[in-house]
Amino acid sequence: MSDTKPPCFGIPEECMPRDENGIIQPRDRCRVCTYLRECLKAAIAASGGTERVRAASGGENPPKREEPSGVVRAIRRWSARKSASRRGESR
Repeated sequence: MSDTKPPCFGIPEECMPRDENGIIQPRDRCRVCTYLRECLKAAIAASGGTERVRAASGGENPPKREEPSGVVRAIRRWSARKSASRRGESR
């Protein structure tokens, strides 16, 4: 098996072009390429990293929540109560 990479390897404009909304859309020929994962990693690095690619796409990092909510919070509360009951503590 040849280890010759295609001439478009790692070139952001070739392997991760953007549509009219600025969203990265892979090319059809890239989907079947055996170097897809390596190529995208190289293209992201050449573009300045994931943060720069995300910013160029108009994406934002979601705000980090301090406290869990919903189901996660309920499960944690239940787990804490279960642990306390096993130790003989009451809440």
